[in-house]
Amino acid sequence: MNSSSARQYFYQDIQQSNECINLAKASLYIAQEEYPYLDTEEYLSALDTMAGELAELLPLERYPLKNIQCINKYLH
Repeated sequence: MNSSSARQYFYQDIQQSNECINLAKASLYIAQEEYPYLDTEEYLSALDTMAGELAELLPLERYPLKNIQCINKYLH
């Protein structure tokens, strides 16, 4: 994908209401300006996988500090 196509997809995505914008996808379109062969669907799938794995690890009682600790442990 060339940078102008990535920019067009980005602009299309951000024309929605704020709560409907997919920030991950919009961020990947921005990244495609620098990395034109970046596969957005592959990265979105990886993020979904990570979110699913992390959801299983989060404590039932969701306190902010516990959530941060769990996320840090997952990422490191």
